[in-house]
Amino acid sequence: MCEGILLRIFLAFLYLYANVAGTLWLDPPRAVVRHGDSLSVNCSTNVTNLMLDWEKPQGHSKKIDDEKVTWTVDHLTEWGTKPFCYMTHTDYRQEKIEFNIIIYKTPERVSLATVGHSGPVIEGGQYELQCDIQSVAPVEFLTVSWFKGDTLVDTKTFNDTTKTPVNQSPTLQISPSRADDGAQYKCKAELNLGPDGPQPPPSVTSDPLTITVYYGPNVSCLSHVTLKEGEIFTPNCSAVGNPPPEMTWYKNEERVDFPKQMDRTNAGEYILTVISSSTVVNHSLQIEVMYPPVSILELQNKLVDFGYDDSLECSSDARPHPQYRWKYDPMPNVRTEDGDGVSLLFIDYPTGINTGTYTCTASNELGEISRSVSVDVKDSQNRVTIETVGHTGPMIEDRKYVLRCNIQCVTPVHQVKVSWYKGNEQVKNASADDTRTSDSNTWSHNLTVSHNRNKKETQYKCKAEVMKTRGGPLIYVGESELNITVHYKPVINETKLPSVVPVFRGYPETLVCEADGYPLPTISWSYKPNTKVEEGHLTIVEATNENVGQYTCTASNSVETTVRTVKVTMKETPDRASISTVGHTGPMIKGRQYELQCDIHKVAPVEFLTVNWYKGDTVVENITITDSSKSPGNVSARLQISPSRDDDGAQYRCEAELGWNIDGTRPPLKVSSQVLGITVRYGNRTMFWAVVGSFVGLALVMVLGYLLKKRTG
Repeated sequence: MCEGILLRIFLAFLYLYANVAGTLWLDPPRAVVRHGDSLSVNCSTNVTNLMLDWEKPQGHSKKIDDEKVTWTVDHLTEWGTKPFCYMTHTDYRQEKIEFNIIIYKTPERVSLATVGHSGPVIEGGQYELQCDIQSVAPVEFLTVSWFKGDTLVDTKTFNDTTKTPVNQSPTLQISPSRADDGAQYKCKAELNLGPDGPQPPPSVTSDPLTITVYYGPNVSCLSHVTLKEGEIFTPNCSAVGNPPPEMTWYKNEERVDFPKQMDRTNAGEYILTVISSSTVVNHSLQIEVMYPPVSILELQNKLVDFGYDDSLECSSDARPHPQYRWKYDPMPNVRTEDGDGVSLLFIDYPTGINTGTYTCTASNELGEISRSVSVDVKDSQNRVTIETVGHTGPMIEDRKYVLRCNIQCVTPVHQVKVSWYKGNEQVKNASADDTRTSDSNTWSHNLTVSHNRNKKETQYKCKAEVMKTRGGPLIYVGESELNITVHYKPVINETKLPSVVPVFRGYPETLVCEADGYPLPTISWSYKPNTKVEEGHLTIVEATNENVGQYTCTASNSVETTVRTVKVTMKETPDRASISTVGHTGPMIKGRQYELQCDIHKVAPVEFLTVNWYKGDTVVENITITDSSKSPGNVSARLQISPSRDDDGAQYRCEAELGWNIDGTRPPLKVSSQVLGITVRYGNRTMFWAVVGSFVGLALVMVLGYLLKKRTG
């Protein structure tokens, strides 16, 4: 039976092989050949045929055997030739394959010229360059590249499908700049014949075409120059152009040569004439001859009366006319005014602040001269004072006090202004219409103040100003300062000293009593057994029933006494924790429900207790106990589990965590149980049938082998 099946398969393969159609192929399958070069191509087949040969325009064919014929050409000169190999089958069917051939010819000559122009070109003009390419084929593979120096500036390709040699004359538009003077252009004709063609592609490059660019002239020169009398001067002027320009100076149509020593008679307009090729450019230069200020006139020392307007006068001679500037301590009642070569300084309503030195400077670009004078103000003994009304010494926090500013000896003006400052911040101001004493030339103004502990040292200042006329500037008269010290009662820090502090039996605890006050308060405590006080802090050396209860911290200074009461309560730490399986012993079955129990012994208060369950090092559940009992007791918590095969060998444990954090710095107390390891049992029917199936398969193979051997034997 098996022999018959194999025989039928063999016959089917023979039938398929005998009916596979024959094919033709060429070696090489295509070619790129230079015009006039030789060529040899093989045509082959894999089937029996009546005839195998080439259809060719030139050359000869040679039959190697019944399955191969070669076409050979010594000198390929037929443009556009399309040879093909053909075969006649035994059933007289014909089959052919065409040989793809590209015949190329590199240009005989490539040259570059300017169209319709010769000689130098003008900057910014439009010109056309032409690249003449003679006798190139095939033109559809031609690329013309334009270069300026070594930089590619343009490329040109062609769509003409003519196979025979042709001439081409592509052009390039240029607009030269002065930077292109001496630039060399060239064009390159390159035949890009693809991967089957010669590499690198054959190319012919023209001789370089050098261009000369005429430009300018461009004149760089100032239009105005200021000189000092007696200075030797040469104009800093230049001209750029191609061809190089010629420069000549004229004044009043007479030629002038530089350098030249200048005096005031040489001032005026000069003309620079620049000639380059056929272009003429004229440039005007205005020259001024200057001299510095000579002296300061009319400025003298002066004694002025308090409150009566006065002025200083300053003038000088110079070319160009001088500018004036004054130097003095700036004040709102001092102003300057320039006009017709003279500068005036006005002092409106002089006060003591105007006493000092005043300097006038006259200057131009060639030099300057200065003169200083002194101004004194008579009867400038105005005084501004500040005082506390009805109080001396430090001020107490949150109490109100009255400050008074007195301004004396102020001559009659339109308005007096008092400004109050606390530190650098203005807190109040008032005009002269406020409180006035019996003396018509004395004003006073009150300010009510109150302070807190945020700033125990404060400075107050009152400043007096006068306005001479309505709408005029405020004129500074004087100011006075008063430094204030603030005392305030102690305030105990309740964050560091809470009203209730839990402690654990047998452990130490420190009660921190800190108070803010000025003067710095003293701290004292009420005592209980086994406690000590250091630097205002009370330490319970060992927490027992005898030293829990109420404690009192007292903070005192010269302002007041503050008391803080603290209740210390006892807490019990867990004695121990244990873990067990509820209602079960031995291995567990995969997928069934089991219950683990954690027993915590002697813990208080229970309301701060959390039970943490771990599998390995991973927390699987947190249980918070809600019992509000304060006395020590035993607590149990349970965890439901349903083990999988991956849990075989897993280790569980529970942890009792008692939170007692008061100030955010103390970690909770923790007690951990022993580790409980579990064993998980599980089965797999799929594995059973896989083993059985493999034995059955092996047995069947052995039986079939025995039967086949018996049949053939």
